[in-house]
Amino acid sequence: MRESSLVAAADAVRAAAERRAHRRRLAIQLETTAALVATRRDELAELERVLGVEQSDVRRLEDLSLTKIWATLRGETADRLAVERAEADAASLAVSAAQARLDSAVADDARVRREHDALRGADRSYAEALAAYEAAILATGGHHAAALTEIASQLGTAEAHQGEVSEAVNAMRAARSALDAALAKLDSAGGWSTYDTFFGGGLVGDMVKHSRINDATEAFRKVNRALERLSVELADIGGSTIDGVELSDTLAVFDVLFDNIVSDWMVRDRISQAQTRAKDLHRRLSRLSDELGTETAQIAARITELQRRREEILTTT
Repeated sequence: MRESSLVAAADAVRAAAERRAHRRRLAIQLETTAALVATRRDELAELERVLGVEQSDVRRLEDLSLTKIWATLRGETADRLAVERAEADAASLAVSAAQARLDSAVADDARVRREHDALRGADRSYAEALAAYEAAILATGGHHAAALTEIASQLGTAEAHQGEVSEAVNAMRAARSALDAALAKLDSAGGWSTYDTFFGGGLVGDMVKHSRINDATEAFRKVNRALERLSVELADIGGSTIDGVELSDTLAVFDVLFDNIVSDWMVRDRISQAQTRAKDLHRRLSRLSDELGTETAQIAARITELQRRREEILTTT
């Protein structure tokens, strides 16, 4: 009966320690999500400013103005207007993408805040569990109170950390999966771009190329969303980088890559640059996968050892 009371009290301490550790990690996560929301708001504001400028340029060429008169005299009104409209369209797409990024960041921040608020009494529960455990030890006359309390606390912290690392692993796998899919679409776009550039793809080839480019652009937007989620999860376990490169520097690399296309050569060059960046990111995610795998194994070994020590103490009490 005495051993059963000690086990129940120790389990209560472990569960309370896990909830407390989880809330503290969520507090760190909230700092990251709040900062990301602020960054996304600033980004959207800047892109909306650029869109306003581009739309103003279009209106100046469409309306009777000195700019339009000068362009007409030089015989380039149509070309100038087409370029300005393309740039305005690109700016509009960039604003839409930025709004989507902001919406995603706000949703993540709200999710983390709800989880954090739900654990508001974690510190109090932990203190109460420790007090109850100490009372049980005193009531049974056990002499291993300090060791068991420390082990229970360490188990709770380790298991909470194990859960957070598992979430980071899942986010990393989602990012790699999204990147693999995007790379495949980008390779297809690159093939059609080469065909169109060097072999005169014609109207059909040009249409297929642009369709593949749109597919790749959308796929890389999904990569960005996965990277944003990964950055939040890495911050939750005390990590904010992939092999020394800030994730925040990577987040917007692939957004709206191919808007406002001027020539086949420019398209081909942009695709090549995107492939280089994407392959580099793939290598860094692979290294991160190895690091998280090592950390997962270390945590599992730590939990096993703590459980062994706890069992040893309890079975000899």
